Amino acid sequence: MVGTVFVVSVLLQTAATPVAAIPASATSEEPICRRLEVTGSIARKERVCKTKAEWRAAEENGNSRARAIVDYSTGRPAGQ
Repeated sequence: MVGTVFVVSVLLQTAATPVAAIPASATSEEPICRRLEVTGSIARKERVCKTKAEWRAAEENGNSRARAIVDYSTGRPAGQ
């Protein structure tokens, strides 16, 4: 139970991280760089560069993992 709560809290923190705006002129091949907050640090940020397709895939992967955790834990008695 504690592990599930931890995983959900980590996923929610990464989902709530503000993201830099994607320029309208960006093509799917050129890298888009964003500054992401580092978990556990107040001021540290990390620069991550990916293509538009990679950003979309990462977002969909995070959403599907969070949805799976919630669906798995729904309707189960506490402690199991």
